[in-house]
Amino acid sequence: MRITSIKLSILASLVVATLAIAPMASADSFTITANNLGLSGTLGTVTTTQNGSNVDVTITMSPSSALVAHGSFLGLDTTAGLVLTNSSLTNFSTSGMSDSLQHHNNIGPFTFSQLFKTSLSGGQQFPTILSFTVLNANVNQITGLGIHICVLDNSGGCARTGFATTGSPPAAVPEPSTLGLLGTGLVGIAGLRRRFLS
Repeated sequence: MRITSIKLSILASLVVATLAIAPMASADSFTITANNLGLSGTLGTVTTTQNGSNVDVTITMSPSSALVAHGSFLGLDTTAGLVLTNSSLTNFSTSGMSDSLQHHNNIGPFTFSQLFKTSLSGGQQFPTILSFTVLNANVNQITGLGIHICVLDNSGGCARTGFATTGSPPAAVPEPSTLGLLGTGLVGIAGLRRRFLS
């Protein structure tokens, strides 16, 4: 019986070590609600996902809203010492889109840790989904985001534009793959214990 306990302890230690070695993948999702247009409800969602030493950001707008891609502003609220530079944002999903870090950090009543002005070669576009990467960041260091939005008219053009922001995201939670790895290890331990007790 003592040998069984030792084997289970070793197996449990291996499972814990494997989880400690594997990086904890995490993602935050929060909503775009506050705006200067008087609109109510959720205007879109922002998802930030850890990807190695970078953070992938995806903005998905609700129906009847879009993003203003050219000559607009993208604000990020950061914490835990994250300082962004002119080369911190990359991999924009809208072709020809680029950004430049601004010296000021507010748009009207909205204030951000860092504010970028976006530009787009080839003319204005109003994408409903935009993704980009924040280099050398942790998902927990990005606490909010602000964007220029377009309220779409019946023809798909802009009826009016404004600025909207997110609230604070919830605490980071492990992605399903991490939870699956933990579950597999626990099932394995339970199976071995049952086998040795039989």
